[in-house]
Amino acid sequence: MTALASGGVTGNLNLPKDLSLLNRRGYASTTRKGVPLVFRCKVDFYMHNEDGLGPSSAADTSAGSGLGSDLQAILKVDGCQSNWVMRNAAVKFHAARENMYKRLGMKKANRGAYAHEIRYNYDSNTDSWLVPIDGDGDAFTGGTWDVTKMVAESDEDIELKLVGSGLNEDSSVSADALQIGHSYLMSRRQVDADSNLSADDTPADRSILNEWLQGYDTPSSTLDAVTTRASDEQDNPPYELIAISDSGDINHDITEPVELGRAVAGFGNAYGSMVVDIPFGLANMRARVFDAADTALNPSGLVCVEVLDIFEMQG
Repeated sequence: MTALASGGVTGNLNLPKDLSLLNRRGYASTTRKGVPLVFRCKVDFYMHNEDGLGPSSAADTSAGSGLGSDLQAILKVDGCQSNWVMRNAAVKFHAARENMYKRLGMKKANRGAYAHEIRYNYDSNTDSWLVPIDGDGDAFTGGTWDVTKMVAESDEDIELKLVGSGLNEDSSVSADALQIGHSYLMSRRQVDADSNLSADDTPADRSILNEWLQGYDTPSSTLDAVTTRASDEQDNPPYELIAISDSGDINHDITEPVELGRAVAGFGNAYGSMVVDIPFGLANMRARVFDAADTALNPSGLVCVEVLDIFEMQG
């Protein structure tokens, strides 16, 4: 990654693809049962290029001013949420894909040698990916990375993504890329906004059982207050509900990316590091550089990702 302009440079990381390229074997975002894998990584962020030249040597000084002593560069890593919705969504979509092939009589022998798991997009159809570089700074050639496509009755080319707007499946079943968390929530019965609405009518103000439990001397006004408080308190789900009847409810909490981590490198220490857990092995990386004067300089930057562990998402 080079030319870290003040406006930022961004790219999508695909660890299963990169590991497959470098190790010459197939890696995936999920297990063969569809359970998402989380990639724990050490991410090093250098303000140097592949030849080891630092900020002062690598800077574009065409603006006529040097780098300020307050220069900072920030590498920010975003990814999808790691929760039960995304875990179940991945498992359900894996099962749906297998069922699609089963219903059509498609045997595994007729499928690609690496088609055991779903290959996801990060946030749109046909995402482009960052590519590892060798010691000379040249990109590896790699092979072909086909993203999974699903077939529906009205659409033969639906890809799956981890973040981004959902689809109003109440009125449409056609999409370039389907956000799996939102789609999963749309497929299941939702908790009512008031989860114990029927309790508003009960218990009775003069419940004999309550009087026996609380004593005959308890004033009815106290019973009324307790009943009201018990009915109204903590009966709303502490998360955003999907309004299936609202055709515009396609941007939802579950469709939003979350920040997985960030590393900061300054002129006094042109190196930053972080350990992040990346669900599905897919993430968006953005590097920015700035100083107090926001000078128009573009020092080089280099990102090194080391996979420390791979484990199943717990949800």
